[in-house]
Amino acid sequence: MTHEHEPGAEAEGGPENDPSLPDAADCPVRATAEESDAPPWPLDDEEAPVVRILVVQMGHCFRTSGATGTPGEQAFVKAVADACVEDIERPGPPGREHWRLRVIKADEPLEQYAGDAFVAFHCDGSTRPDARGASVGYPNAAGQSLAQAWKHAYERHGWSGGFRQDNYTENLKKYYGTRKAVEAGNPRAFIAECGFLTNAGDKALLTGPGGVDRVVRALFEALGI
Repeated sequence: MTHEHEPGAEAEGGPENDPSLPDAADCPVRATAEESDAPPWPLDDEEAPVVRILVVQMGHCFRTSGATGTPGEQAFVKAVADACVEDIERPGPPGREHWRLRVIKADEPLEQYAGDAFVAFHCDGSTRPDARGASVGYPNAAGQSLAQAWKHAYERHGWSGGFRQDNYTENLKKYYGTRKAVEAGNPRAFIAECGFLTNAGDKALLTGPGGVDRVVRALFEALGI
């Protein structure tokens, strides 16, 4: 069973989570695009472009007790968030929508979840070393559409670990990330389990060369960024 879907699992984890996870606060969170020193749009006769907000949640991050995640999960999702910060400012295709990024940790007030799209990045874990595969969960059709687009792009960018069945189980409904995003009016929200850190094949794909970039590029491609 995965750590998000086990009986009795709540919010962000199950019984195999390691409460002494060493990377809980080892790495500082880099500034998000919203907090950067980028200059404002120039004031001229042309109407300023619409800027959309992408909220990226680092699953379990900065928790040191309770649901702290699969060992290594916090370090991985923090690396994903850092890569999002770097990539969001790179020039994109002509005519693309303008997006800004808000990176949030595991426990944030409701207003931090507001925006135009939300994704909570996680890695899965199991006591069975043969359990593997990425998966997505979503609360509504808008979240499903974005999650499916991410899955297809993730595979195109080299994810070969396969996918588990999409799910939004009763336990996953308790996960406050997607729930808070919907409550805050964020129209597209999903949780991405990027693969199993407890499986040798998945771990090699996740932590090897290009693993973090694959997660990020799939998201940006799904959003047209």
